[in-house]
Amino acid sequence: MILCSPTPISIIKAAMLAEIHNDLPCLKGDQESLGLFMFTSELDADNTTLPVLIEKLNNTCGLNANWLLSNPGKILTQLISANLRYQSNDKTAVIFAAIEQAIRYGHVFCFTGAGDISKLFRDRSKAVSHEIHRMLGFVRFRPAANNTLIAQPKLFHNTADIILRRFALRYPNTRLVIVLDDQALVLDNNILSLVPSAEFSPYLLASDTFSKTWETYYQAQYLATRKNIHLAERAIPKKYWSWLNEGQYSQKESSS
Repeated sequence: MILCSPTPISIIKAAMLAEIHNDLPCLKGDQESLGLFMFTSELDADNTTLPVLIEKLNNTCGLNANWLLSNPGKILTQLISANLRYQSNDKTAVIFAAIEQAIRYGHVFCFTGAGDISKLFRDRSKAVSHEIHRMLGFVRFRPAANNTLIAQPKLFHNTADIILRRFALRYPNTRLVIVLDDQALVLDNNILSLVPSAEFSPYLLASDTFSKTWETYYQAQYLATRKNIHLAERAIPKKYWSWLNEGQYSQKESSS
């Protein structure tokens, strides 16, 4: 069994060791998911370097992975980072399978989504990137005490920390909070922390004036004679309609 840390480079090294030793790669702490295989001997991917593994892979399997040391290697680490944030129980299995395809068939095969797994790997990375991009336009913070701004976005993936850091560039010297169910992620002085969300609930449950302001703005520029629900779906995907005020308005219009 090949163990690795939940970081792109460590995961890549584990996938290479798995290819060299014909063994199973696994994140540290997830051994129980392997069943009886968890009792086999262990190799730690963090105990070796990428150049050494590239040479071993070439000598043992006849595979050239020198591209991992250049720009394609950076792209692969970015794709892995995005997939690690994708909310799915099979994300690690997909990541290891996609890296295996990249090692065996080349990075182009993986990046273009030539295989089913590679396509899923690429599409999941896009889904995470799209969520971050959309939230930068969709999230609306509510003012709170002590120079704090609070939001409760509808997130499908583990992207809250990236979103907060992006917004920190717009709101310097401001405490930013994203409420996530019973916990809240707080960015204060460039430090992230998880705290109970109860202290922020009053601001989210306060007067609906904030939401009505956005609805009034949307209605003021809405032209009923030019209603185009398909265009509305492109601007605001349906999965966000129940969350955004203008999305709720579009939902009413689509059913009328």
